[in-house]
Amino acid sequence: MRQLLLSWNMWWCGPAISMEASNPETVGGMPPKLPKKPTRMPTCIKCGGKNIEGAESCSQCRWPFSRRAWVTSDKKIQRITLDTGCINVKKQNADLNTLERWAAENRIVLERSAAMLQELKGNARIEKAQSLPGHPRIFNLGNALGDGVLAGPDIPKDLQKILFPTARPLTTKQRADIEHLRLHIRTGGDVFVTLNPRDFIRRGRQAVFASFGVWVMAPKELVALLRDLNGWH
Repeated sequence: MRQLLLSWNMWWCGPAISMEASNPETVGGMPPKLPKKPTRMPTCIKCGGKNIEGAESCSQCRWPFSRRAWVTSDKKIQRITLDTGCINVKKQNADLNTLERWAAENRIVLERSAAMLQELKGNARIEKAQSLPGHPRIFNLGNALGDGVLAGPDIPKDLQKILFPTARPLTTKQRADIEHLRLHIRTGGDVFVTLNPRDFIRRGRQAVFASFGVWVMAPKELVALLRDLNGWH
C-alpha cells in the first residue's frame, strides 16, 4: 500500500494524490492506514478541473467524488462498462440480472470495451458479449458525421501504478485489466462494474479512483446505489 501511494503520478502536472483524500465511508470499507502526505490538487476525470483535496464533487462540472455527493448531484449514472467477468451467461448473479433488466427497460446502458472480445473464451460468453453495445466512438474531426463522445484522458501508465504498482513485468491478464479500465475512461463511461475486487477495489484502489471521479464498483454496490438514488426495484 505504501508503494501504491508513493509511486504513482497522475496526468495533471505530476503530483501524486494522497489516498487519504478520499471519502472511504462512502466508497466502501475503512480508510487505508497510510503515511500523511502534503495536500495535492486532484483533477476531475470528467472535465479536468482542479479540486481541493477531499472534495466530494468537482468544483467545475460537479461530477461526484463520493456517494454522498450523488444524492444531491444532477449527474446521472447511465453508461456502465462491464468487466469481462460480468458476462452473466447463466443468469446466476442476481445483481447482474437486475442491471440487465434495467438496461432492457432503457434506464441504463451496459457497454463492453473492445478489449473484452479479445479476452473472452467460450461461444456462449462471446455471443452474449457481442449482444452488448460497444463503447461509442471517440469524437474527432475525421468522423464523417461528427458523431462520437469527447475523449477522456488516456492514462494507462497511471492505471498500472494504481492497479499493479509492483508487477514487473505485467501478466497478460493484468494488461487486459488495465486496457478495460483505460477504454472505459477514454470513452467517458460513468461506472466500471467488476467481479474482480482483488485487482480493482481492495487495498484502497476503489477510494483512490473515486477521489478523482472514476467509479469502480461491484454489481451489488451499483445496484444498491441506483436503488437509493432512483427508487428503482
